[in-house]
Amino acid sequence: ASVWCTKCDVALCTDHIAGHMMSGQGPSSHAIIGLSERDQSTDAQQGNSSPLCGEHNRPLEYFCKACGVCICGHCVAIGRHRGHTQIVTVHEVSDELQAEVQTKSKKIKDVTLPRAQRALEKVKKVTSELTTRADQVQAEIRAASRLAVAAIQTCEQEKLQEVDDIRVVRLKTLDRQREELRQHTAALEGVVAFSEQLAERRRFGSLSHNSIQHCEVNIVGVLTAVKERADVLDKVKFLETPDHHPHLVFSSTSEAEMMQKASELLGTVVSCEATAAQSCIEGNRHKHTKPGQSVVFSVIAKDRQGKTQRRGGDSIRVTWSRLPAADMAAPAVEVRDKGDGHYDIVCSPSRTGDYNADVFINGGKLSTTLTIMCQEKWFDFDSTECHRGLTISSDKQTITHTGSDRWSSVLASQSLQHGRHTWKVKIIQSTGMHIMVGVAEKPGLTAKRNNYSSAYCWFGYDGVKFVLGKESKGISAFEVNDILQFDLDCDKHTLQITNLRSRETAKIDNLPAAELFPYFSLVHPQDSISLEW
Repeated sequence: ASVWCTKCDVALCTDHIAGHMMSGQGPSSHAIIGLSERDQSTDAQQGNSSPLCGEHNRPLEYFCKACGVCICGHCVAIGRHRGHTQIVTVHEVSDELQAEVQTKSKKIKDVTLPRAQRALEKVKKVTSELTTRADQVQAEIRAASRLAVAAIQTCEQEKLQEVDDIRVVRLKTLDRQREELRQHTAALEGVVAFSEQLAERRRFGSLSHNSIQHCEVNIVGVLTAVKERADVLDKVKFLETPDHHPHLVFSSTSEAEMMQKASELLGTVVSCEATAAQSCIEGNRHKHTKPGQSVVFSVIAKDRQGKTQRRGGDSIRVTWSRLPAADMAAPAVEVRDKGDGHYDIVCSPSRTGDYNADVFINGGKLSTTLTIMCQEKWFDFDSTECHRGLTISSDKQTITHTGSDRWSSVLASQSLQHGRHTWKVKIIQSTGMHIMVGVAEKPGLTAKRNNYSSAYCWFGYDGVKFVLGKESKGISAFEVNDILQFDLDCDKHTLQITNLRSRETAKIDNLPAAELFPYFSLVHPQDSISLEW
């Protein structure tokens, strides 16, 4: 290499100079100097403390603020920066930059650095607190784990001991029952033998009148003794076995012999069937349904002593004493025997109206009558008897409070004065359960205010009962999605509420013999309730 291109900063030999000058944008874009001249220029630059302009190889004495670069005198006079107005000397811009650096350094020293130190101290403090708390939590977890393990071990020992005690008791019970079965088997064998002997003597006429009278006397004596024993046993709580059949424990050998003799003399096993006088309807005997839907009543079969039968097979019959129309067919009835003295009566009315049915068990009529109220939707929210703060849905089955924060009420579109009626209300949304539901007389609702002094209702906040404005104990507070069922008996002048979630009920007695309307009142915006059928 013999030359140097200062533009491309590359050394060239003689053979490549021509080709290099034609590359790029032509000869004007290259500057060729000898290597010796380049070395001299490099030495001069190293000896001079001021940097040189890369374009004119002159000291950088000026600064162009518009371009933000240092330039030489040729750049100002004939170069690319000719005509720029924001050109100052390097010394001037150096003073400005030095002042700016000092200002920023002072700000960092006075403001930023102390703030960073405080933040660092805070981080150290929080780190220390977190470490201490983590150690405490770990210690608490270890202590709780040890307590839990100890509690589990103690509970395990107690349960194992309890299971072992139960096993011992059950084994003793089984042994005792096995001995009782052996005694009863021997008694039955004696009864069979005595019956065969009695039948044989009767057939050949060898049974005298005195023998028969003697047998009757013995039977009467044994029956008296058995009755006395039964009176005593009725006052004793029998030990229940796993299959819930009580077993007798004889307190003496004479009592065991007496029961053995009774079995031999009587020769029969008496079984008490269920009677209508003691049997009953379990739960509510008044049911509500829609056409085509079934309702279920539960019957408990009991014997003459009032004890629930432990087997099925009783004769259950249902007859209809009242139908919505005289010419309609009786609803379908299905009796389901559960095999333990309990029976389900499934009724499926097909038309709206009131139904009454009598239940017979083993030919006897139960004292209670079944009542079914079958109805579709029978009233809407009345837009003509509604405060302006309430909005009624298009199907007139939902109301929403859309006014200001005050009580707003609405009545049903249908009045009630005779018969029995039922309806359900679902709480969709409520703030604080400020809801009142019940019945009211129509004149009691004015357009200006909510007047529950003439209403008979319940307050959802605490379930309190309002009767003509006076408070009394009701049921528990309502909750969102609760369904409240109301049963109004205009003939008996009673109103009953049932919360279908909690199964709580409450009743208002002595309603007036006047036209009553289902009544609903809300206080907070966005509160909403709907009718359920």
